[in-house]
Amino acid sequence: MTRSVEMARIQLVRGEPGAAAELLGPVLAAEPDDVTALILMTHAQLALKKPELAEEMARRAVRNAPEWADALAALSRVLTALDQHEEAIATARQAVLRQPENPYRHNRLAWALLEEGRDPVGAEHAAREAVRLGPDESDFRITYAMVMKQLNLRDRARQALRDALALDPENAVALHELAALDVVHHHPFALGRLARGASGLVGALRTDPSQQASRFLLDVALRQFLVYTAIILTLLAYLGWRLADSSTGSARVIAAAAALAPAAYAGFFVARLDPALRGYLRGLLASGRQRVAVIAAGVAVALLLLAIVAPAGWLSALLGTAAATGFGVRLLTAPADGPGDSGRGLSTNSLWLIVGVCAAATLGLAITDAADPAWRFAALMAAPAAAATCLLVIFRRRKLAGR
Repeated sequence: MTRSVEMARIQLVRGEPGAAAELLGPVLAAEPDDVTALILMTHAQLALKKPELAEEMARRAVRNAPEWADALAALSRVLTALDQHEEAIATARQAVLRQPENPYRHNRLAWALLEEGRDPVGAEHAAREAVRLGPDESDFRITYAMVMKQLNLRDRARQALRDALALDPENAVALHELAALDVVHHHPFALGRLARGASGLVGALRTDPSQQASRFLLDVALRQFLVYTAIILTLLAYLGWRLADSSTGSARVIAAAAALAPAAYAGFFVARLDPALRGYLRGLLASGRQRVAVIAAGVAVALLLLAIVAPAGWLSALLGTAAATGFGVRLLTAPADGPGDSGRGLSTNSLWLIVGVCAAATLGLAITDAADPAWRFAALMAAPAAAATCLLVIFRRRKLAGR
């Protein structure tokens, strides 16, 4: 029996909870009160996404060994997974009281407080204590980084993650979190940081190819770049359209800028990408609606280049069509709402953007004399209809999400 328990422990370390559970089943059938087997089965069932069964195992372990800190820590972990945060924190504190010099007990308390979210200072104290007691354990540095992230102290979070990687250069979690800080927290023109974050996510995927969060965030990073490129094209083309009737020369200059600026923006970003990522980006652009977006972007750029040399009477139509096409590219490159989203529909943020643009277009056309009356009437009818449709979709999504 002891050999089966040790083999199950090895399987858990290897990331094979199913195999561990199979080994522990006969052990618990023969000895239902084996605390070590119950604790290992708790962790195995949590990894298998069966928190209710894990809770049953953990409570049996605590009932049989109420003073055993490992059993209390396992139960605290299960309670956190079940969103029973107050009991999870209380149980973690009991484990700390029984083994105050064990860094893993403080680390568990830090995570319990972190997930509860109402006492980041307490979580910081617990995470710091875990690092002090276990300075050579990279996981404690990662916990401290997560607390710093919750406190919005991103520079300290980055340093903690770098310290974790210094201890364990192949730690996929640390690689992912460090890259995520660069992808999520940046402004549109911090292209070097975005490229660095995307390359870091590739490193995390090399270390652990099964990380769906890294794969999803990598797609988000690349689509953010595509979205910003489309926005630059759209805004400049729209500005040129507004100036087409009043200043032909200015409109032509802006048309040239609208064609060249996105190209320069994209070139700057691609030059800073990891070489392997350039192939990934090409693959992303060649599939699904991204391929349609690339074709539409090519059409928009062609219209802008034509506007540079076209007769003055054509400028308004060319630039207006380019702006509308660029807006379509922006919508097509919208990232999915979450890892479970197929990405085939528009995100909620994109729908809100449509509402805003439709409202702005309606207002602009209503107050300007530059637009043809027939076009103004069509826009005044179409823009509110589009906005109303998007609002209906948003409200329907929220209603379904609340079920």
